[in-house]
Amino acid sequence: MPGMLMTVEVMSERLTKTLKQVRNDLISEFSDADRESYLYLVNWLRKADISSHALQVGDTAPDFLLPDAHGRLVSSEQLRSEGPLVVSFYRGGWCPFCNAELRALQTVKAEFDSLQANLVVLSPETRDLPRQLKRQLNLDLTMLADVDHVVAISYGVLFRVPEETRAHYSRQGYDFGQRHGSTEWMLPIPATFVIDQDGIIRGSFVEPDFTIRQEPSDVFSNIRLLGPRIKDEPPTGE
Repeated sequence: MPGMLMTVEVMSERLTKTLKQVRNDLISEFSDADRESYLYLVNWLRKADISSHALQVGDTAPDFLLPDAHGRLVSSEQLRSEGPLVVSFYRGGWCPFCNAELRALQTVKAEFDSLQANLVVLSPETRDLPRQLKRQLNLDLTMLADVDHVVAISYGVLFRVPEETRAHYSRQGYDFGQRHGSTEWMLPIPATFVIDQDGIIRGSFVEPDFTIRQEPSDVFSNIRLLGPRIKDEPPTGE
């Protein structure tokens, strides 16, 4: 409906402005050490050209089977059989920029539903952390634990945290090894992929600057380009 579409577009525009404002507010609260660490990590990621290793539009998206916040296994293949699939990687509940993005996605979740698209958000955090974050932010999103970083690796968005950044986060009390159930300090670059029902990536957003996230309106545009959902129909008898 045109009226509904306009409402969604206006909401997305306002949400984009809100995300940008939240980003500016959070950056303005950086201490000198925070700012130095932020600039170092972003420059390090860009020089290493980490994002060039990520899957691109036209690539086949690897399927996965991961536990959600309640321990239930979620299959990407099953989700794709129901319609387009949006896969969003975030760093973890300790990251305020990730939390702002999750709140934003929650705000427009009804639009994903109206487009008959499934949205999943992945982080390397395991144990009870996804469930705690879901409750803390009052989210009705499908939150998955990327155990051992398997999916982030297959999508090409994982990197090993450099020693300087690790030291800064350690001083802030973050122990990624413990949060991830691993001895390795690895993180995903925030990224969003729109995948069609054939498993082909039709939209890709990968940004080394972890304070910048994709605008929801761009995600919706990529989904709409896929056309109507094709349901798997049961065979009919003669």
